[in-house]
Amino acid sequence: MSNIETTFSKEKFQQLSELGSKFNLSFSSQMAIGNKLIALDGIKKSLLVLESINKSCIIELNKIASVSVKKTYNSIRPGELKKRGIEEFLNTIELQFEYRNKNGTVSIPFYDCEEDDLHNLPTLERNAKNWQMILSKMIYVPAKKKIKELKS
Repeated sequence: MSNIETTFSKEKFQQLSELGSKFNLSFSSQMAIGNKLIALDGIKKSLLVLESINKSCIIELNKIASVSVKKTYNSIRPGELKKRGIEEFLNTIELQFEYRNKNGTVSIPFYDCEEDDLHNLPTLERNAKNWQMILSKMIYVPAKKKIKELKS
């Protein structure tokens, strides 16, 4: 199943709406990614990730230290890059959230070489980078860190 070609039933979007109401969230953006739906409440700085009927999570951006796009590659033997492009070795692209309290990370996959067509890679990578940019602007940065960044 391709991340681009996936279509969701009305029931899946209805469930997203019900979860939003249950947690008092109002979504300004949403997107289907593979078998998941993600929806952003920009005012409350919360990202709802809906995987299946009983599997969802809310990522509170105020608890996130950083949002990054993480790419993993299969091993590349010497000389293989002369015959094949680097994108052919790409295994996954994930949007990774690192918590401020160092209690770990959460990842949302955008591309998986075993499920997605290589032709869809540019679009999926662009989507991951767009979400990373939007969400990074919303995370809380302590004042001391902001001052250090300004001095640099």
